[in-house]
Formats: sequence, structure tokens, C-alpha cells
Amino acid sequence: MSILLDIQHVTYAYPVVAGQSPVLRDVSLQVQEGEYIVVLGHNGSGKSTLARLCNALLLPDQGNVLVGGMNTRDITKRRSIRDTVGIIFQNPDNQIIATLVEDDIAWSLAVQGATPELIAERVEAAMAAVGVTALRQLAPHKLSGGQRQRVAIAGILALRPRCIIADEATSMLDPLARQEIVALLHQLHREYGLTIIHVTHLLEEAALAQRVVILKQGQLVLAGTPAEIFANTQTLQTLKLTLPEPIMLAGRLRELGYAIADNALTIEAIAQELRP
Repeated sequence: MSILLDIQHVTYAYPVVAGQSPVLRDVSLQVQEGEYIVVLGHNGSGKSTLARLCNALLLPDQGNVLVGGMNTRDITKRRSIRDTVGIIFQNPDNQIIATLVEDDIAWSLAVQGATPELIAERVEAAMAAVGVTALRQLAPHKLSGGQRQRVAIAGILALRPRCIIADEATSMLDPLARQEIVALLHQLHREYGLTIIHVTHLLEEAALAQRVVILKQGQLVLAGTPAEIFANTQTLQTLKLTLPEPIMLAGRLRELGYAIADNALTIEAIAQELRP
């Protein structure tokens, strides 16, 4: 696989307060094309700042961010970078501007000067991909939080990005809607080969990722597969990250003598391990 995102020794501080400590300090990270990676950390760890650096919404004070080989500092590449990497934010209302669902999904394409035929094709495909076709003539403000987040995702999908960054995209949703959005991200990863960077503070959302990285106070402190991360319970406790219930259950079963594989990270996987 090729490298899609190459974050090279990046440091960033918000210029609001003079002398403020950097939000990110000498962070380096490579994301492969087609990878599903979860970025974990508490509020203030720098994970949302990292997300914004990945499509040139912010520029590093030190270091470089390369997107498909394009440096985010190069102003002539900004449009191509943002077409390559789309961001879904915490509050979908910050991304929804039209009065009808299908018009909102079409908006970015229309701004880019796409033909009506291309817009219709892309909007239809995006709505089908996220399951909002039946909502096309509804006003976004009448939708649930989960439905609005699906519309926001469809608006990004219509631009045909290579990477989607979900920046705390589930944090304002109820548990069921949160599970549905996480499942949708995994579906888009499988079916379209999209690179997914899933930014969250919830460990349970990392169980099915290919790789997990953890930020603390602006520095990358832990990286590995979900099984490797969840096995490092002492470090997770130090970082004040609560283990998901399935992982705690698997640990208790191992203590009782059951042979539960390290990569059994969900209730379904644990149940499979217990079958005779």
C-alpha cells in the first residue's frame, strides 16, 4: 500500500494566547491508502487539531503534512488536498446549509461547477451509500442527529474523496445512532476502499479498526493494533481510558481459564470463542 497521509514532526499552537503551549508537539504519523485508523485521546489531547491539519484547515508551525505527496503549505494544492481528504465534524449542523437533503448533498459539487448530470449521478450514489435516499425531499432540521450525520457524510462522499476523517462524529449521538454511524464508516471502508481516520475518545469505537494511535497532551504515546492496545491495560489506566465492557469480559473469562484469543474484541467474537 502507498502512503496517503504523511505527518512529519508536526508542532502546532493556537495563536489565541501568547506563550501558550503547543497543542501538538513533534507528532509524526503515516496513514496508508485504504487503512482504517482510530485516533484516541481525551479532550485537549490534540486529536481534532491533528484532523484539521490533515486537509489544510490548519497549517503546522513546524514540520510538514503531505497528502498524496502534496504539501498542505502549498496554496496551489489546497483544492486538491481538500478533494482528497474530507472531514465530518462533531456537529453535523455545522456542515448542513441547504433547506433540502438532496440540495445540501449537491451543494459542494455545484460550487465546483459540476454539470447537472454529474451532480445528479453523484448525489444519487451518495444518498444510496449512506441510506438517506428516502429523506431526499425533507428539511435537514427535521431529521434525527444520526440522520443529519449521514447527510453530512453523503455531502463528503459526493466529492469522491480518497479519505474521510470523522472528527468526534458520534459524540453528540445516542448510543444506537453512534453504533450505526460507526458501522457505516466501516461499510464505506470495505465497499469503497476509503481511507478512514476515526477520531474519538471512546475506546469501544476502536475495536474493529486496523490500527489505533493514542494522543496525550499533544504527543503520540501509543500505537498498534486494537488487540495490542487493549492488552496494554496498565498504560490505558494511566491514560485514564476506560476499557470497553467486551474487553473486560474477555479478561475475566481468561482469568477463569477460558482460552479467549487476544483479537476477540467484541461480544460476537467472544461468543464465537466460547462455542464448543
